[in-house]
Amino acid sequence: MLKFVCTLLLMPTLLFAAEPLRAVVSQTNTAPYAIFDQQQRLVDGIAKDLLDAVAARLNRPVQYLDLPKGRVVEWLITDKADISCFLNPEWIPVTYKLIWTPVLFHTRQYIVRRIADNPVRSNQDLLHKRIGTTRGFSYPELQPLFETNAAVRDDAESLEKNIQRLQQGRVDLVMTVDLSFGHYQRHFDSSKLAVDPLWAEPAQVYCALNPHHRLQVEQIQKSFVLMQQQGVIDKALQRWAHRSI
Repeated sequence: MLKFVCTLLLMPTLLFAAEPLRAVVSQTNTAPYAIFDQQQRLVDGIAKDLLDAVAARLNRPVQYLDLPKGRVVEWLITDKADISCFLNPEWIPVTYKLIWTPVLFHTRQYIVRRIADNPVRSNQDLLHKRIGTTRGFSYPELQPLFETNAAVRDDAESLEKNIQRLQQGRVDLVMTVDLSFGHYQRHFDSSKLAVDPLWAEPAQVYCALNPHHRLQVEQIQKSFVLMQQQGVIDKALQRWAHRSI
């Protein structure tokens, strides 16, 4: 009888162990957050480092889902995906419908400009500018400018394409974050570019979780807490960090 009861208690864990962890990693996540090969397969990056580590702790394989940013929340709340990282509750309209991990790390936003142009120190310096942004991403600090047409939001699918447009004079400025621009500097010539930090506080970064499976949510949250305590997340970030910004 005791053996039967123990088997019943283990059944939810065993059932989850047989299922892949359905992780959304969009190609709009710029390198080094996500790095895809020519066949559009996720092959490297912070997302893969962290999600592979979580899945290993759960004894589950990972199924990576490449979705547009606009469909991520829908897939989580309709039980088509289990987790998506590099989000913040303030960036999600229906944040109350999701479950969140602890804060994983903080990221600083930067404004890229041509080195000959004037530094950007406040919203006043953004007036009447065309700003290169990443499709599907939220920019709360700049939203009032976009909504009043005081500045123009101009989306592209990658930081590389935005900087190319900046160098061609098609946009005036480009929004990015510290790790992404650091990765760009490693692989491309940035000698004619300068970066100014956005005046907002560094943003907190989380993973959003499918709210339908309580046991799974608890397991994933516990895994991230242990990974923080054991330095796994810091090690993943340090692997991709660039000191020049």
